[in-house]
Amino acid sequence: MRALLATTITALLGVTATTPALAHTPTDMRAPAASFSTPMFGDRSEALWPLELGVEIVALTDAGTEAKVVVPLREVVVADGQHLSFTEVVDTPRGQRSFGVELVARHHAGSKIELEYDLVVRQARFAELTWSDYVLHRLALGPRPSLGPEVLAAARADIVETEGQAHGQRFSVDGDLYEIRIHAASMRG
Repeated sequence: MRALLATTITALLGVTATTPALAHTPTDMRAPAASFSTPMFGDRSEALWPLELGVEIVALTDAGTEAKVVVPLREVVVADGQHLSFTEVVDTPRGQRSFGVELVARHHAGSKIELEYDLVVRQARFAELTWSDYVLHRLALGPRPSLGPEVLAAARADIVETEGQAHGQRFSVDGDLYEIRIHAASMRG
C-alpha cells in the first residue's frame, strides 16, 4: 500500500514539475509570491477590473443643442487596454456617411480613465441624379440612387483623461455639426 502511495505522490510531483501552467509554482508556500492575492494576469493588477465604455454620436443644431442621435449609444465592457473599434453607416439626404471609431481605455491614478481614440468619417455622395429618378425613388417606384466614391470627410484623434463624466468632441462634416461622446466607467469595487 505504501509503495502505491509513494508511486502516486511521485507521479503527481512529476506532473506538477512538467506542466507548463504549474511550472512557475513556488515550492515554498510561505514565500510572499505564493499568496492568493497575486493577480492571475501577471503583474497587471488593473486587468482584474474591466472598464465599461459607451460611444454615441449626435447631430447638433447651429446653436450647439442636440438635434438628433445619429449613432445611438453603444456600450461594451472591456479589459484595461483592450482595443475597441466599430463602424456605423448612416444615410443622409446627399448620400451616406460612415463613422468609424477606434478606442483604447486605460485606468489612471485614482478613479481617472485615459481615453485614446481615433474618429474617421467617410462620405459617399449620390452619383448623378435626375429629378425623375429622385421622385421615383422617393415613391418607392424606382431603384435607390447609386453612390459615388467614398472619400475622407473628417478625422479626429485625441488622448484625454476623464473622471466619471462623458468626453465630448465636436466636429463638422460638409456643414453639418456633430459631437462624439465617449462614456467610461471603471468597474473597480
